[in-house]
Amino acid sequence: MEGAQLAYDEALEAGRAAAFPSAPDHQSGREYGVTVRDYFAAKAMQAMISTAGAPCLLGLEGDEHHTAKAAYKMADAMLASRAFLHTA
Repeated sequence: MEGAQLAYDEALEAGRAAAFPSAPDHQSGREYGVTVRDYFAAKAMQAMISTAGAPCLLGLEGDEHHTAKAAYKMADAMLASRAFLHTA
């Protein structure tokens, strides 16, 4: 289990990289842009709320928070799967 946790942690670290990196700032060296994890979460949320029979309607009864958490959970799963496929 320890190895699996390490692989998962490394996948989340990889998710902090910019999805569409721009040239780094010459002074700070920082790259700007949305992270891979945020990009995956946005795509997952888009799929969840745009399908017929969507699990929630945003703005009603606080379900948007549940949907956002579910989107990041899906993004984390995608990062973990991507890391596994690169090592297999």
